[in-house]
Amino acid sequence: MKAKKIAVVGSANMDLVMRVKDFPKPGETLAGKDFTTAHGGKGANQAVAAARLGAQVSFIGAVGRDAFGTQQRNGLKAEGIDLRYLKSDETRPTGTAIILVADSGENMIILDAGANQSLRPEDIPPLKGHFEAVDHLVCQLETPHETILEALGLAKSCNCFSILDVAPASPLPPEFTARADLVTPNESEAEILTGIRVDSLESARKAAETILSWGTRHVVMKLGAKGSYYLGESECFVPSFEVQAVDTTGAGDAFTAALATVWGTLPVADALRFSNAAGALAATVSGAQPSMPALKEVVRLAGITFSEQ
Repeated sequence: MKAKKIAVVGSANMDLVMRVKDFPKPGETLAGKDFTTAHGGKGANQAVAAARLGAQVSFIGAVGRDAFGTQQRNGLKAEGIDLRYLKSDETRPTGTAIILVADSGENMIILDAGANQSLRPEDIPPLKGHFEAVDHLVCQLETPHETILEALGLAKSCNCFSILDVAPASPLPPEFTARADLVTPNESEAEILTGIRVDSLESARKAAETILSWGTRHVVMKLGAKGSYYLGESECFVPSFEVQAVDTTGAGDAFTAALATVWGTLPVADALRFSNAAGALAATVSGAQPSMPALKEVVRLAGITFSEQ
């Protein structure tokens, strides 16, 4: 498979993770266990995942001039990611996420964006030459929305295929998603975007139709344990893989990154199967970036064969 060139515009955080039996109620103090720190941030997670899946990746974001920022830089560099466009903020700390992981595998996250806020719209136009040289742009919503809007607009003018992961969930005007070529919400994000509760394939189709009506070309719905659904030039649903979930943190990021690495190379159904496998494998390992799977693992689970290109 010819390696895709992927630019990721997004966040870089340090994750402070603790396991709990159940999530605390307001005012309740619980005993936790297995405290760890891990590199995270949806943008950095997706950059690492795409790199491990064989893509040539550049990361566009911001970290603080602190220990967490240094650790993020070193971690991303070790993955072979191009960091020419990673800013250092002199005044804000590196973004930080406090993550509780229940024994069920579900997670609860509190995020302080920190230096991620310093990635500004004016940082994007100088990247025109870089956007013209890459195959895909991947964005999320943990950096300022106006910056992401600028990036999507530049990608469109450069004929660079763009993927918008609408996470964390946030109401967006229709013209926002219209700038992206592919929008990939999960069930709760689709409901926040469209007002349609997604709890079946029929409701997923209705939500996807609404998003398409705003101007994007493709919608891929992440349906968690059920699988994934595509609507655009065709329609298909691909069921998920059964795995023993340990920690779902980063599973959606692994899915989106996998989609970016194979979109346009594989038929849509195979691309969704490949992405489902990446997300499933990520859920079997604790942490965000530590859980991003390698290409060999994803290919084995998905049973996908790539032709030489």
